[in-house]
Amino acid sequence: MIIQRQKRQKQLQNNLYKFLLIYFILFLALLNTSLLKAQKKCWYQPDKMGFIYGYGNQGGLFLDDKDYSYTSNIIKLQLFYPLRQGAFNLDLVFEPTLGFSKHQLLNFYFIQPSEPDYLAKRAEFTKSKRITEYILNTNLQLSHKITKAINAYIFVGLGPMIISKRTERLAKGFAFADNIGLGFTSKITTILNFDIRASLRHLSNAELKHPNSGINIATLELGMNLKL
Repeated sequence: MIIQRQKRQKQLQNNLYKFLLIYFILFLALLNTSLLKAQKKCWYQPDKMGFIYGYGNQGGLFLDDKDYSYTSNIIKLQLFYPLRQGAFNLDLVFEPTLGFSKHQLLNFYFIQPSEPDYLAKRAEFTKSKRITEYILNTNLQLSHKITKAINAYIFVGLGPMIISKRTERLAKGFAFADNIGLGFTSKITTILNFDIRASLRHLSNAELKHPNSGINIATLELGMNLKL
């Protein structure tokens, strides 16, 4: 059991290194494209583009549900479209997101004997399960410059998602991902910014399927964005 757990941890670590490598390769390609670009932007071209990596945990911040554990590694592509410029800037941000998560039911009494096949469900969900999330979030982001090089911002958004496996809290398939958070960007160059943010994510299916108890995750995210 210990050897299997170590192998899984090693595999997860290797996958994480691969994701980070892909992240930086994509960002370098984006930087090269931006520097070579000299044409005017069309309406459908974003003002900025970014990449973000984040780690989330159900037990983070004030989220500490003893019934289950849920951790998540997420990778985001960001496309920024300015809506308002001034003392406060408002952007529409599209965030295609890929999440690699791990779930386990900790309190098997969460599944009541009144549920069909409750013993089989308890056996299934109390085992650790790896889940993939495919999300297309749309955020409104309000930012304000607090120093010459640092901006503070808040954001709120939602979007459709596909979750690859069922849990006792959320059915497999179509659902929604809501998020709210705050962050800071720091200017590295005239076109390149470092981004750090904290957010709360809520996954649910709006009662379209059963179950729908929802999953809550506190996430810390790091990334960079580039003015195009």
